[in-house]
Amino acid sequence: MNAENNSMLTLFAHTEVFIYIFVEIVFTMPSVQRVVLKMGSWSDKLFFILLFGGFSIMGTALGIPLKEGVIANIRDFAPMLAGLTAGPLAGFCVGLLGAIHRLYLGGFTAVSCAISTVLAGLICGGIYHLNKGKLVGIMPAMAIAVFVEMMHGTVNLLIAKPFEDAWVVSQMAIPAMIIANSLGMAIGIILISKAMKEYKIFLNDRRV
Repeated sequence: MNAENNSMLTLFAHTEVFIYIFVEIVFTMPSVQRVVLKMGSWSDKLFFILLFGGFSIMGTALGIPLKEGVIANIRDFAPMLAGLTAGPLAGFCVGLLGAIHRLYLGGFTAVSCAISTVLAGLICGGIYHLNKGKLVGIMPAMAIAVFVEMMHGTVNLLIAKPFEDAWVVSQMAIPAMIIANSLGMAIGIILISKAMKEYKIFLNDRRV
């Protein structure tokens, strides 16, 4: 239990400030704002995918190494946020970049973690589609993050072998990842809502 608590505290210390800085900076970039407002060119969308894909990779790098190469991390955060703000294609592509990097690192959960990261982007992209492109609220975003990380743990148990090791790893990593990613989503939604409101005011002022 002490190891689990230490993993949670360390993960929070490493990630929440990083999430705040990333979202605060990125969503003031005109190219990112255009993508979110469905005004982006293909170059804007490519920039968006590469930027968030890089953040997904950083989410792994900032994680806490556990048993057998397993990392408690926020890798799923970037594809989730990309899917919720830019749709299924962006979520999938960002998740794929994070997944490829995770596969490269190896470990007995590499395949299951990679699949989960791609699914995170697709699930959130699907929610974007169902919500007709509107940004979800803080509580729904946190609930989505909880669901995605529980799905991540389930995929680990279904695919990673031996099952006993997968069970131990899921018990250690998933609670920390649930809390870190859900809090990160709350921070992200708050900052994105603020940034988008300011950008819309800027665009309206230019039209006057």
